[in-house]
Amino acid sequence: MPLYLIRHGEAFASFDHLDPGLSERGRRQAEHVAEWAKGTSAARLVVSPLLRTRETALPIAAALGLVPEYRDEVAEVFDPTMTAEERVAMLPDFIASRWGEQPEGLRTWRRRVVDTVLELALAGEAAGHDVLVVSHFVAIGAVIGEATGDDAVIPVPMANAAISSFSAGHGGLRLLSAATTAHLPPELVTGMSSAIAGLVPARA
Repeated sequence: MPLYLIRHGEAFASFDHLDPGLSERGRRQAEHVAEWAKGTSAARLVVSPLLRTRETALPIAAALGLVPEYRDEVAEVFDPTMTAEERVAMLPDFIASRWGEQPEGLRTWRRRVVDTVLELALAGEAAGHDVLVVSHFVAIGAVIGEATGDDAVIPVPMANAAISSFSAGHGGLRLLSAATTAHLPPELVTGMSSAIAGLVPARA
């Protein structure tokens, strides 16, 4: 049974805002994800507790009749005590780098994300249902990198509301598809042009 990692929809502000909600376009993206989710056998919806992920999850929860489970382990990479200015200063060099270059605290964060996603995927396999996780591009990139052996912080370009799928066994995670946007109309594919280049996305 697959586990799906869903990047949140477009936010109304960038990193100069600590916890923005979705833009109008982000809400439309979330509705398309919800329509796609009706074709899954998902019985569990795990969500980062930040506003843009919670708002992305709302139509999914309504479409599937699920109650979101909020988990800090799939939230943002930023230390909650960081200011918006500190985040903006950190991000460009960070997302252009590799995990092996990071301090221990960030490598520990990555391990926690990966371990949590593996735990969720194994639980879904055991229960015989799909699992949906609404998260952020660095966290999702960490899981893709783990599954493919890629040490880059952002191993693939990733649009807002992109969906990545994984299978799991006791040997670890296997990537089935990375950051797909087939469920979105072309005009709603946003947020991917600068992340892979190491630049701050306009609305991450």
